[in-house]
Amino acid sequence: MNRLQSALDFIEAISRQSDVDAMLEQLRRVVGRFGFESFLLTGVPDPGRRIDGYIMLSGWNQGWLDRYVAEDYVQVDPIARRLQTATDPFVWSEATAGLDLSAAASRVMDEASGFGMKDGLCVPLCDLDGRRSVLSLAARTIDLAPADKGVLHLVGMYAQNRIREMIEARREAAESRSVLSPRERECLQWTAAGKTSWEISAILHLSQSTTDGYIASATRKLGATNRTQAVAVGIRRGLIQ
Repeated sequence: MNRLQSALDFIEAISRQSDVDAMLEQLRRVVGRFGFESFLLTGVPDPGRRIDGYIMLSGWNQGWLDRYVAEDYVQVDPIARRLQTATDPFVWSEATAGLDLSAAASRVMDEASGFGMKDGLCVPLCDLDGRRSVLSLAARTIDLAPADKGVLHLVGMYAQNRIREMIEARREAAESRSVLSPRERECLQWTAAGKTSWEISAILHLSQSTTDGYIASATRKLGATNRTQAVAVGIRRGLIQ
């Protein structure tokens, strides 16, 4: 299978994906086709901000990730600094060639090498809301064909968009769970199973009017206009199955 086809298969697969861990493994496999052994998909922090709140998917060695975050290396990392202005994919070694790196910047690069990240490729990304992020790929050595940067940019764009959708869905689900009562969720779940209000009232030993009240309340809280739409919203947010 060629690299472009691997990327297209990845894009198709994540369009149906709702599990973050599964998506992490899918991204690991596709970048592995290009020879990369580790990766990080993260937002680009503004200068002075820590990176830990921006990380979306990490395929870094956990020891290196912990150290990078704990030491706040993003403040002195020459690759992170380049990302403040970069718009096109760039190779780490090319971006730092000829630069007079500070001792702190050199230490970051040397320590990364110790974790097998001797060189890499950064793919700057931007979503429709203007939020900047990057797919940072690393390996001991890299060997990319001329078209590979464009293909990896495509992978990065789709990965960024899908993981942001998944994060937003999780946030909405958490907010909804704190809003919907257990009875409202229970009635909505039975509605999703195709039960009528009368059937739900019999199952839960409630009056039909009480059941209708729970469903109406859940519908209103979810911003839906009817129970069918409420079920769709509930499924999308992970509240019901």
